[in-house]
Amino acid sequence: MGGNEYYLRHNRTYFSGMVCHSVVKSYGKEYKMKFRILILVMIIVNGMSFIVFASENDDPDYVFDGILSSYVSQDGLVSYKELKEDKGFMKYIAYLSSKDPGTLPTDKHRMAFWINAYNAFVLQGVLEEYPIKSVLDAGWLPHSFFKRKKFKTKHGTITLKELEDEKLREAFREPRVHFAINCASMSCPKLLPEAYRAEKLEQQLEAQAISFLNDKSKNYLDREKGILYLSSIFKWYEGDFLQNGEKMEAYIARYLNPDDAEFIRNNKVTIKYLDYNWGLNEQK
Repeated sequence: MGGNEYYLRHNRTYFSGMVCHSVVKSYGKEYKMKFRILILVMIIVNGMSFIVFASENDDPDYVFDGILSSYVSQDGLVSYKELKEDKGFMKYIAYLSSKDPGTLPTDKHRMAFWINAYNAFVLQGVLEEYPIKSVLDAGWLPHSFFKRKKFKTKHGTITLKELEDEKLREAFREPRVHFAINCASMSCPKLLPEAYRAEKLEQQLEAQAISFLNDKSKNYLDREKGILYLSSIFKWYEGDFLQNGEKMEAYIARYLNPDDAEFIRNNKVTIKYLDYNWGLNEQK
């Protein structure tokens, strides 16, 4: 913003008063109204540009993009200590708590909303318990973090388990949501450092599926032994991935690198599931 523009925007009352006074004194009353109108138009135009700028920055997806890109690394690790100090994050949580997703125009908009809500609520839940070493440290009962901790929505409180099952799995029957939602643990699919958006949701889900299935710390093929090691996610939610009678190997092959996918299609493999690392996905 230039110096004159800044001065006008922040000192518009003083500026208009001085200009009008000078004009009246120098040229007479006949010009008084013209210059007042000019100043008023300038103020309105500057005000409108400010409103547009503010609305772009206040867009919820834009806000969440900024939060994620600031505190989430490209490998999906989170700087919880720094995030805890960001007041903008709680404004986004307030938006999630007040927005009625039923007013969104399409299923893609609603799916993106609930994926973002899940990921944001997980971050909120960790911050409420922080410092912790694992989400399993929260609460007395097993998996209390997901089954008992509640988060505000437009239509009441909800647990992460309810959100995942009812708002995502049952509502959309899209298995790739398992690669988009993040449980703040090292074995989870990595947290994407950007918000999910309806207009590119398909590309984001596809990219997350490919990324997760080809992350050898979470899924890998041992060709010599003929063993396909998979994340426990595929065991816990097996039914989500085996729609229409498809076998697990066929589903996995869709997203693996070409060499491993060809091996699986042409050879019998045994599936084994890896232990899940519930350590907090925190930047060190």
